[in-house]
Amino acid sequence: MSNVIAFNLADCQVKPTKVVENKKYFNEGAHRCQVLSVSNSSQRQNYNGAPYIEFDVVNQQGEYGRAKFWAVRETDAPKSAEWKKNTLHEFLTNCGVKDFSNDIESIKAAVGSWVNICFTFEEYMTIKDGQPVKRKAVRYRWSSADGAKIKYDPKYNKPISPRDEQEFIESNTTPVMGSFDENGDNLPF
Repeated sequence: MSNVIAFNLADCQVKPTKVVENKKYFNEGAHRCQVLSVSNSSQRQNYNGAPYIEFDVVNQQGEYGRAKFWAVRETDAPKSAEWKKNTLHEFLTNCGVKDFSNDIESIKAAVGSWVNICFTFEEYMTIKDGQPVKRKAVRYRWSSADGAKIKYDPKYNKPISPRDEQEFIESNTTPVMGSFDENGDNLPF
C-alpha cells in the first residue's frame, strides 16, 4: 500500500454520463396507478400543438403511462371547454384533491396519489425508415378513486379502419389517426 498515488480528481476531465432508461409502458386496460409527476406542453422544446397537462403514472407492476388533459383555449366551443375542465376535475378528485381554489396547486396536489385509470388505444399510421407503419397510442379515458371499481371496455378503442390504412399506404404522405389527432383537434365529443 506504500505505492499508492493520489487521484488528483480536481485535474480530471470527464464527460457527463447520459442516462438512458428503458421504461416499459403499459397497454390499454384498467390500471391502479401512482401519479409520479406533472408537466405541461410549454415545457417541451419546439412544441407548437394544442396546450396540455400531462401526468406521468406507474402501475403496480412497474409499467409506465401518461394521462394527458387538453387545456381549455379561448377558441374552444363551450361544450368542448366544459368537457376539458370536467375531465381534469374528475381525475384530480379521484386523486384525492379537495381544494380547487388554485389551479396550479390543485394539479400539483395529485402527485404521489394513487388512482384507478382506464386507458384505451388509438391506432395511427406513420412512416419509419421510409415504410408505412401502423402504431398504437395508449390514452387516458377515465378514472376512479383508489379502492373504487373501474372497468376497461374495449369498445372505446379506436382502431384505424382498413380504408384509412390503405389510403395512407397509397398516399404515403401524412399521418392518419384513428379518431383524433395529437394537437387536440377533433376531440371525442
